Order: sequence, then C-alpha cells, then structure tokens
Amino acid sequence: MNTRELSADRTRRHRAAGAPVWPASLPALDVDERELLVDWLRGSADTRRWQALLEVAGAARIELAARLADKALAAGLCTLKESFERGRWQRSSLLWVELEALQAALGLPTQSQRDARRQALADRLAALMDDALAGEAAQGLAESRMAVGLVEARAALLEALRGWVGEGGAGLRRDFALRLGHTKAVSEGEWQWLERHFDLPALGIGAFAPELTLAGHLSLHWPGGLRVDMGVAPFITLPVESLAALERVTPPTRWWLIENRASFEKQAARCEQGVGLVWIAGRPTRGWGAGMTRLLQLAPAPAAISADADPAGIEIALAAAAPWVAAGLPWAATAMEPERLDRRGLQPLGRYDRAVLDRLATAALPAELAALRDALNERGVKAEQEGWL
Repeated sequence: MNTRELSADRTRRHRAAGAPVWPASLPALDVDERELLVDWLRGSADTRRWQALLEVAGAARIELAARLADKALAAGLCTLKESFERGRWQRSSLLWVELEALQAALGLPTQSQRDARRQALADRLAALMDDALAGEAAQGLAESRMAVGLVEARAALLEALRGWVGEGGAGLRRDFALRLGHTKAVSEGEWQWLERHFDLPALGIGAFAPELTLAGHLSLHWPGGLRVDMGVAPFITLPVESLAALERVTPPTRWWLIENRASFEKQAARCEQGVGLVWIAGRPTRGWGAGMTRLLQLAPAPAAISADADPAGIEIALAAAAPWVAAGLPWAATAMEPERLDRRGLQPLGRYDRAVLDRLATAALPAELAALRDALNERGVKAEQEGWL
C-alpha cells in the first residue's frame, strides 16, 4: 500500500495516503464496503477508535472492516494512527479527512446541517412563542428534550393551527390535516398532544360543532316552548349554533368564567344560586365569543373572570372579557391576586411567559391584573388556578 508517515517513533506512528484521490473524488467501493463506510460516518467525530469501528461493523464484518480501512487509507479518506504491540503494528484510530465533505458525498447529514436545522427550528419556535394562541405550547416544545424531527412536526402543527384560527377555519379533523398535506397527516399521538394544549372543538376542529359549557341555575328558552333547565346537571355543554336561536334566558345576578377545567367542574358542583358559570375552553375563540355574546344579549349581568395566575392567564382573562366590554357591562378578574404566587412548587416563567409580559408591559390593564403582571415580573414564577379554586 502506497502510504507516507506523518509522524512516527518506536511505539506509535501516523500514516496517510501516498497518492490520495480524496477529496477530489471518492474511490470505487463495493456495495458492502459503502454500507459499512456509511455506518462508520454517522455522527460528528473526526476521529474514531478502531475498536469502536469494529463494534459498529459487528462480528460478521470484521474482515470487511479491515479491508475497508486499508482502502479508505489508500484513497485518502482518512489517516491512520497505529501502536506497536506484541511485535506488530496495530490500528488504534482512524482520522477522517474533510469529514463533512465526505458525509455529504455519501448522502449523510453533517454537523453543520444539523446545527442549521436546530437553529431554523429554534427560530420557528421563537416566532410561535410570540403568538398568543400557540405560544404556550411552543414554549413547551422549546424546553423539551424530544427529538428534533418530532419537535419540527409539532411546530408545523402549531403553525397550521395558527393559520386555521386566523382565517376562521371550521370543519372536521381531516379538513385541518389537509393543511399538512393529506387527511392522515396528523397521527393519533399528535392529535392527543394537540388536545392536551387546546380545546380543538372550540377552535373549529372536530366532528362536532363549536360548544359552550355552562353551569348554574339558569333556564334557557327557545321558540316552540323548548327549554333547558341547567339545574338538572352539574354542567351542560351546548352547540354554539343552538344558542343563536335562544329567545330568553333566566338572567343570573352575575356570570363567572373559569379557565381551568378541573376548577370549573369543582365550582359547578357547588354553584350558588344566581351564578351563571361558564368554562373558558383555552383561548376564547370566535365561536365561544359568539355564544357568550348571545347569552349576554338575553341575560346581561356583570362578570367575574378567573384564569391561571400566569402571563397567559392575564391575556385569556382580557379576551374572555371582550363580550362584556362590547356590551358596556362591568367585569373583574377574581382569584388571580398576586398572593396566589405565595405558594410552594410553582413553575418558573419561561421564554413565552416573558414575551407575554413584554406585550402586557404597556397595556392598559384593570388594577387587579396590573398587580398580577407586576408580581409575575418581580417573582419570576407562575401558578395554575387548580391549586386554589
């Protein structure tokens, strides 16, 4: 084999090709040689121990590994470090020559490409974290340890969801999935992930119409003598479309809107007379707002609004209050006092939370929400209302 010594002494030497063909071109390789070389070149290490390469090759490819190492050295794909042991020179490690160019020539991803991919993903998540709808879920992705491919897929879901809601989309899950290529583009696992973060029916995605979940001793009346007495169950979920035809609603003395589902159900089980309880299903959607607006037209009353003691909770409270603001009715945040942050086991604010606080910094907030905003900034933690409501 035509090689030259780069360095040598009695126990160690470092050899390179005497007449390399690489990096100008790849040498001719058999199919099995090329497959093993591809296996060896996965990863970003410029230097690989010979023993580690043998482990990659496995017992069935030991002779192939030796032949490939000789061919790679002769062609200039690598240089070879050896140690003198038991009367002969033994391979100790291979050092790849222009690793990334070699990986690219064999169709393998390079470290630079992986770095660029991760940076592009970080940029996508940063943009999503600035979005009121998708920001909280995007922050969870940014802080996760999931594989890049899975995070990319979920970022694409959030981007599609943001577009869907922004355009007022409504339809079945397959209609939403078409935005990602075809009707089966969203796996069951991804649907479950979306459901953990969003009330999909409220966002116009599902097999059913947008819904409003109510509780309290209310009586809803439709034409033709049709009615629903809310007292027959702890809470009742109605299609928003059905509320448009309402003729009369027994007016409550006040409405109480609650974000957390567990807190809503707990309060629904012990709802006081005269209180109309409404679940805020995530970020209030157009459908939710339309249903609530119709109820207020027939049963105007002040509102108390309760969301998590976190930056997103402030924005949710403001969005949920929109029908009251439009109707000129009073509302106030409740169970969102800064004291809610005086608890153990709270979560630190993340990047999305900080972005929301930046948006809220100059917003004209009611006094109780301004106090919570300031406390969140000062303490750097957040709390879920399920802990106290």
